[in-house]
Amino acid sequence: MRDAPVRAPVTSHQLLFFVSGVVGFGPSIAVLYHALRTYDYPHTDHAYFESRRVFLGIAVGMVLGTVSGGLAVALAAPDLLALVLVLALLALFEEGFKLVYLNRKGYRGRYDTTFYGVAIGIGMSALVAAGTAYVNGPGLFAPGRITLVAVFSASLAFIHAATGAVLGFGCSRGDLLPAFVQAYAARVLHAAMLIPFFVWSTTGRTDIAIPLFSLAAATAFTVVVYWYAYGSVLPNTLPPEMRRERRRSFRKATGGDE
Repeated sequence: MRDAPVRAPVTSHQLLFFVSGVVGFGPSIAVLYHALRTYDYPHTDHAYFESRRVFLGIAVGMVLGTVSGGLAVALAAPDLLALVLVLALLALFEEGFKLVYLNRKGYRGRYDTTFYGVAIGIGMSALVAAGTAYVNGPGLFAPGRITLVAVFSASLAFIHAATGAVLGFGCSRGDLLPAFVQAYAARVLHAAMLIPFFVWSTTGRTDIAIPLFSLAAATAFTVVVYWYAYGSVLPNTLPPEMRRERRRSFRKATGGDE
């Protein structure tokens, strides 16, 4: 009779990798589900987007997040002014890439491009947040640290989903410049609010009041921006007849209003 195979114990590195993935991807997937759930069965009779393009957008966003993370490391800021410049350049690169991707021939002028904008933003936020969690090392397991990183992860999910939707909506209507200005402005404001939090997280200082307020303000801002995208941009991307159809099927499925 053979002995049962002995399983290798889970190492601290493997646990850190797993927890970082949960902290990074959890909030992003939750935001994606919340944003798109009422545009698909069972809330409606049929989906108003292609699942294949949603998953492709997530994958592209993850690649973009990897590149952006590499750029952030390469452009390590030695002082506050450099940090501001790096954050502004990264936001410009990320939102510019989203715009180029969503304005391609197969996406331009389509109402559902708005949904794929959400997907690419979610892929990016998930990867960046997971990477941020991982670089904390074993310190991530401290209750206070993991809570702050999880909140930061949620703020990234909200802002990237919202700016992705705005850019997708702009590409669907041919209004590229106004959409890009709105998305970039939102990203710059979000980054500016987070500067005290970033400084605190890299210096290891113990005074947390200002960084905590910084993170709270930035997160509240992203919730407002996301709620605008969820309540206005996503519904209005549908043509009028589809909006009426969706309302009817939603009421039929839920027995009430949205």
